Amino acid sequence: MLKNKLVKRFLLIISAIFIIFMIWIFPTNDSNVTTLNNRITTEKNILYLLDRNNYLSRVDIIMQEKELDKKIIKMLNYLTLDSNESHYLKKDFKGIIPKNTKLLSYDIKEDLIVLNFSKEFLNISEEDESNIISSIIYTFTSLDGINKVSIYVDGNLLEKLPYSGIKIEPVLDRTFGINTKYNISNLKGNQKVTIYYLNKTEEDYYYYTPITYVESNDNEKMEIIISEMASKSTYQTGLISYIKAAKNIDYKINSDILELSIKKELFNSLNNSNLIESVIYSMNLMIKDNYDVKEVIYLVDDSIYRNYYL
Repeated sequence: MLKNKLVKRFLLIISAIFIIFMIWIFPTNDSNVTTLNNRITTEKNILYLLDRNNYLSRVDIIMQEKELDKKIIKMLNYLTLDSNESHYLKKDFKGIIPKNTKLLSYDIKEDLIVLNFSKEFLNISEEDESNIISSIIYTFTSLDGINKVSIYVDGNLLEKLPYSGIKIEPVLDRTFGINTKYNISNLKGNQKVTIYYLNKTEEDYYYYTPITYVESNDNEKMEIIISEMASKSTYQTGLISYIKAAKNIDYKINSDILELSIKKELFNSLNNSNLIESVIYSMNLMIKDNYDVKEVIYLVDDSIYRNYYL
């Protein structure tokens, strides 16, 4: 009798384990759909769009497209005014490519993307003739493996800006600059430095606005970056500066590694204000645009806090 009860209990336990195992191996369709949808909706891409102050800004866009050809077309649709995708953009942002512009063809050769637009591309306003080039360069070099861009219109290489007639290179990269500001006292010894500022909309959406400064300055780029980030003048443009004192940050460049040392006082202040991640993120963007290094190491009072591979 006792033996039979033990056998029944053993069989019941085995059956329960088997049912749990089968459910784990073969989840319901609803579970599959949820997992798939989550995977799709977390696919982020970067666009450089005009914000409400007419600055080109770095904006995250969630896209379902994974194939490169579909992704390229979708990104261009976002960048094009009055396109089918333009109404999906966040409030306060808009594209810059003239409406009705079509992508006639594109080609990728190693790290170069060649874009061939229809003639409507040349309907850009005089104010935005440089911005449209910057937007395309920065948007498409945000794709993995793409570092350069060539622009064609109706099969002809775009060799100069439509209004000013300023010549542009046949192969473009981020050295072209973005939201460029000039502070030049002579024609020799000038250098470009691109700085990313944290910014936000009235609805508290945070984003980054890059500005390329052309300076008559032979200082190390990192010195210019730190000095500018600490400058109160950045408030005059509506951009948020969050490093209070340049003396609280030091740097060292060793071959392809850049070390940034932050004094504990500043680190604690940024950490308590929940800004440390934003500072590190913007610093990484600036270092990637201004230096050819592979790794960035952050130290707090000479102790390693974190490192990043660019």
